[in-house]
Amino acid sequence: MPKQVPQTTLTLFGQEPLDTLDRQILDTICKHGRDAQSFNKLVFEVGAFASRSTFALREKRLEKLNYIESVRDVENSQIKRIRGKPMTLLLTRIASRMKSQCAELEQAIHRRAEIIRARKTLSKDELNKEVEFIDDTNEKVKGVFSLIGVYAVNLGASAASDFLLPMVIGDFSRLNSELGAFLTSHPQLRRAILHEKLGAMPPDQLKADFKYAFGTETDTALPKFSRRLKDIAKTRKSGLQV
Repeated sequence: MPKQVPQTTLTLFGQEPLDTLDRQILDTICKHGRDAQSFNKLVFEVGAFASRSTFALREKRLEKLNYIESVRDVENSQIKRIRGKPMTLLLTRIASRMKSQCAELEQAIHRRAEIIRARKTLSKDELNKEVEFIDDTNEKVKGVFSLIGVYAVNLGASAASDFLLPMVIGDFSRLNSELGAFLTSHPQLRRAILHEKLGAMPPDQLKADFKYAFGTETDTALPKFSRRLKDIAKTRKSGLQV
């Protein structure tokens, strides 16, 4: 049998966690790509959220943690220039692309919701198209977000949890809010989604989950949901498709 090579996680950065200010400084530095910038220029650019002394301390720390590097100016070796390390620049670019994808999806959902709200009723075909759009959008969201897990496995937890995830979490939050608003933008669509999602799950499992959360108060706390569970159970017993 061929010898299996154990998978290893590439450790790129130091283990000290980053905070919001660290990420703001890294974002500023990495906007210049491989073009190293002078200390004074970067101090000016971060001036809205960090003083000169604060930037100096953070710059040393981020260099120690292997996020950035300093190089000597070609013309004047006395001048130190600063830039992001290659992997830091790559992750920043990936985060920027993920943010753009979230923005595109958010705009598409928003436009679709405006069209839906303007209609009093939806035909069966129209309803099916909207459900397909939601399923397709969900898959795209999962695809973008799953990249964070990929980078966590291959580049280390710090690369994902301290750097990449915080840079895009706000965009994902807004995207999910927009998707949630779309799901409730029309009564027919809301019922169709509820019907599809609940119908795809075992009623006994759903009932057990909600009983765990609400106890004996499920029927009074969520009467519509309780009736829906009973409808699904009856439909399944009769052998009909939900």
